[in-house]
Formats: sequence, structure tokens, C-alpha cells
Amino acid sequence: MAWTTISVNDVLAEFSPEEQAALSNVQANGGNLQTILTKVVAKVRSQIKAGGNQLDQTGASIPDSLVEEVISITRWRWLLSFPGVEGLQTKERKAAYDEAVETLKEISSNKPDRPRVELPAVPDSTPAPVSSVAVARTGRCVRPRGFDKIGST
Repeated sequence: MAWTTISVNDVLAEFSPEEQAALSNVQANGGNLQTILTKVVAKVRSQIKAGGNQLDQTGASIPDSLVEEVISITRWRWLLSFPGVEGLQTKERKAAYDEAVETLKEISSNKPDRPRVELPAVPDSTPAPVSSVAVARTGRCVRPRGFDKIGST
């Protein structure tokens, strides 16, 4: 599996020609599809990183295994930005959006059995956040097994 950069055309390909025609009639908000897609990709990448997975160095691509999730979220958010296209906001698209959000929530969790994503060809060297807490100790060691006084952190 590889990492892919998703374009606006990838999202538009998910609509039928009739739906694309209906959306072009209310194109006033159509220009924000690229903005929504960019925000969704950034959020997905941050959730991948939060789960302890590696990112690639491009800053704009996502694993192939998450392409459908990104498209589902982008499509739903874009449809919500249009006035008067409630007919395109189907329960199937809402269910796909909800499932995508749940998948990303699982990936970003710190559970040991969380889903992992494929490694990028050229990983980013920025470390992922960790959920452990480092505690500073003060005092002097008088015994080999501990401190005689533990200070505040």
C-alpha cells in the first residue's frame, strides 16, 4: 500500500452526473471544496500522528487505506455547506461519514489494539505525541533503592 494525495476531482467522482449538475446550479459555495478537503486531510493526518503512526514528508498525502474515509468526510461536510441540497444529504452518505469518523477515532486512540496504518515510503522524523507522564524527582539519594525526600514536580 502507498500514500496518496487526494484531489477535488477524487471527491467529485463520488457524485453521479445528475448530482454534479445539481451542485453546479448552486455553485456559489462550490469553491470551498478545496478548503474543506485541505482541512479534512490535515485532521486525518493529525489523528494518524496522535495514534503513534508515522506520517510521510509531503504533508498532504494519506494512506491508501484511509482514502474512502477522507472522501466520505469531505463529501458530507461539503454537502452541508450548500443551501437547499438536502436531497443529496442521504442517510447512506451520513452513515459513511459517521463510520469514517469512528474509524479515525479508533486510529487516534492510545489503545494497544488500535488499528494501524501502513508506513510511508519516506517517513517524517517528527516524533508522535506520547500519553505517558514524566515525573521529575528532587532530593538526594541516600539509599540505593530510593530517595530520602521526594520533591514536587
